[in-house]
Amino acid sequence: MPKIWKEKPSHDDVRRFLHGFFEQLRAGKVEEAKALVGHAYEDWNESLFTVWQDHYLIHEIPKDSSFEGREWDTNRAWLSDLTIKDDIEWVNDDCAWVDFIYRGDPSGYIGEFAVKQDADGYFVQRTIFKMA
Repeated sequence: MPKIWKEKPSHDDVRRFLHGFFEQLRAGKVEEAKALVGHAYEDWNESLFTVWQDHYLIHEIPKDSSFEGREWDTNRAWLSDLTIKDDIEWVNDDCAWVDFIYRGDPSGYIGEFAVKQDADGYFVQRTIFKMA
């Protein structure tokens, strides 16, 4: 269940929340991070695998780089090198783009998140991780 706000969160609330989301990822707490947000698509594992391919594989050669080999999931140490810029770009009032930083360098990747509302309140939904 994603975090729910009763009132629409401010941009600063969402910025702090997304930094916490990425802190969970950096700590290798993938399931915990996944649970913090809603998901526009059922592609969480595929999205993480793509981030691993386009960040980690540039620097390292794993024993098995296939999705099925699951090294991207079983060895989560690579996530400790993934951060985001402090500033978040707001595309409109409800859509936030966060820039990925890997091993200290901007990577050209963004995470797109949207503030959504349902009967319980407001929550942040992960839309996509993609090249900007």
